[in-house]
Amino acid sequence: MSQARCNYHHGDLRNALIVAAAELIERDGTLDFSMAEAATRAGVSAAAPYRHFADREELRRAVRELAILGLGYAADETVSKYPKGSLEGILAMGHMYLAYAREKHAFFSLMWEDRGDIEERRERVTEQYGGFMVLVDMVQAFCDSHGNAEVNSLHLATQIWSMGHGVATLEANQLIDLFDRSIKPEALLDQSVRTMLAGAVSTSAD
Repeated sequence: MSQARCNYHHGDLRNALIVAAAELIERDGTLDFSMAEAATRAGVSAAAPYRHFADREELRRAVRELAILGLGYAADETVSKYPKGSLEGILAMGHMYLAYAREKHAFFSLMWEDRGDIEERRERVTEQYGGFMVLVDMVQAFCDSHGNAEVNSLHLATQIWSMGHGVATLEANQLIDLFDRSIKPEALLDQSVRTMLAGAVSTSAD
């Protein structure tokens, strides 16, 4: 029995449908599931999903929230293995991000595409993107420990995330080594992050 059917048998139809859609995306590597397929996987009638979701796009958005939550859990688990603010912990978060993009490529695409609700997402950014705030905290702690407590950790973390996201996207499109066949994603990201952090720390000495 799928997790979706288990959820439904416990009386949680909405979450059962979200899990069913996520399982279909995971299985097929595409967002092109149908509402009927999600209903079948959850063990309910074809009409049942419409009690909770107006259409497939609304269900996709709910799956997106689940994927973002999963990324946040992965971020928490990753940093728990390292001292707060350690360079190793920050680099490990980058590796985790690249691995997530590889292993959950359909979800990764869903997470960052414009689904027609950008303004709503902006309003809920702190609530939804806890994994990013983990990075912000790690960056701030790193700079604190290196004598630059005045750093704009949100800006620096955004630079690091942007670099990681760019590497992940290029790798997903098989273009990361287009110009240099020796490029390795993790090594490229590590080098870039080290340079960014070194620059932030050196600013405090100027």
